[in-house]
Amino acid sequence: MGYCELKAKKGLIRVSSEQYNGKIKNISITGDFMVFPEDVIWELEKDLLGVEINEKFINEIVTKHLSKAKLLGSTINDFVDVIICSLKGE
Repeated sequence: MGYCELKAKKGLIRVSSEQYNGKIKNISITGDFMVFPEDVIWELEKDLLGVEINEKFINEIVTKHLSKAKLLGSTINDFVDVIICSLKGE
């Protein structure tokens, strides 16, 4: 199980993840960051399941979801970085 957290400009982003055979088996994105609408995070978690652990693929999925959301004090790259960190077990 991988875990990583990142202190964004405003808020903390935490990601716990599990992988199996090079794909995301489980992922949880939590913290005290502000994203509106909130359900974008749940949709993102759902769409990441089963995805090959490849930085380009993950970046595309995260960008697709978060580009339609309002992020306060964090960036799309913050989320990509912490997700990748979690999957690498760093």
